[in-house]
Amino acid sequence: MSVPNREAHPERCIPFFSPMNFPVTFSAEQQRFWFAARVKHCQEFAVRNALQKFGIECYIPTRPVIRELRNRRMQVEVPVIRNLIFVHAAKAEACAAANDYGIPLYYVRDLHTRSMLVVPDKQMEDFMLVMRVMQQQVAIGECPLAVGCKVLVVKGELCGVEGELVGEGNRTHVRIRIPQILSATVRIPRSYLRVRKE
Repeated sequence: MSVPNREAHPERCIPFFSPMNFPVTFSAEQQRFWFAARVKHCQEFAVRNALQKFGIECYIPTRPVIRELRNRRMQVEVPVIRNLIFVHAAKAEACAAANDYGIPLYYVRDLHTRSMLVVPDKQMEDFMLVMRVMQQQVAIGECPLAVGCKVLVVKGELCGVEGELVGEGNRTHVRIRIPQILSATVRIPRSYLRVRKE
């Protein structure tokens, strides 16, 4: 039986099957990474539910909005970034989600290595903390090329978050970046910041 050529399938992972033609099970000892994946329009929550059904951890940044449904005003959660989901899994398990389990997602490729883009744990932790604590005050944008002064938040609810100092008018903001994916900007008092040592 020939082995599939990984380079011939740049957008999807290689399938993993057990001898009985069922998806393999994965050891809890395998190292897990954060992978960014694209999904079809308005399928963020459906993909999340499908991943959770198979016990795969994932994250969708959301914020609450008020919508009028059937003449009633209701608060609903909506994705902050359309068509994007983060998957936390071992690489083999992440690949199986797309190939064996039939979940419609496509992993973002690193522009330099062309392999699945891995988001460092610290960047994901900072991003999720900012989204949880300052949900309504975060501005999401494409990842910028300009690099500002690197800072560390030393006070307040976001203590420990690392980012870049940016100025908008007379206000101080900190930008959290996930390279090649997005940036999130939140207003933080200058007294809460100190320059981060490399």
